[in-house]
Amino acid sequence: MAMLISTGKEEAVASIWSVMKNDAECATPYWNYEDVGIFFLVPVFLGSVLRLLVRFHLLPRSELSDPSVGLQSAVIASLSLTLYLVLKLRHHQPVLRPLGWIWPRTAHIVVALLGGILLAASVALYLHLRHRSMPPIAVTELILFGLLLGPVLEESFFRGCLLPLLAQATGKTIAMILTAILFALFHQPSDLAHWMSFTVTGLAYGSIRVASRSTMAAAAMHAAYNFALFLLAVF
Repeated sequence: MAMLISTGKEEAVASIWSVMKNDAECATPYWNYEDVGIFFLVPVFLGSVLRLLVRFHLLPRSELSDPSVGLQSAVIASLSLTLYLVLKLRHHQPVLRPLGWIWPRTAHIVVALLGGILLAASVALYLHLRHRSMPPIAVTELILFGLLLGPVLEESFFRGCLLPLLAQATGKTIAMILTAILFALFHQPSDLAHWMSFTVTGLAYGSIRVASRSTMAAAAMHAAYNFALFLLAVF
């Protein structure tokens, strides 16, 4: 009996140590700024390719100013695959788990979903007080970009890849602020209100990522925010 109890304790300790080791691996990135730079070259390359296609009349000029759902989906999927391949081919290590794509605790999921809804309600109230309306979005675009492709790509890069990399040099708080600012810049805000909304939401996504060590939690908050904002715009 004593041996069974001892074995059980050893297994429990080993299990806890394994979890702690996995958490440490997720918190310490093996990639570097060179990987980030290579990733950034791909959007530039894709932009040049699209302009060439328009120049040779292989693509309508309207696709540059108002890209179709198909083109946007292809570009986002290509960038997501690029991030994966850059890390995989350059370092030959697992990618998804180190980027934070692990299942968070139930409490973090609840916080992420409620946080996304509260953020959307705050933005909607602010726009209402400013007598401004949110631009309409088709259901198809909401599902593809607001709930699936958008949160996966943006959270994989900003909160999964960039935030832990910056945190090594600046600390978690500064890293969250910097990634939130870059996140806002990525969306090309047209005025101060948009700057504030993207920066605040970026800070929230970064906070849940750090608290849960899960990019999935950040993506869940991101998707909940987009969905709630859509519903508030409709109703």
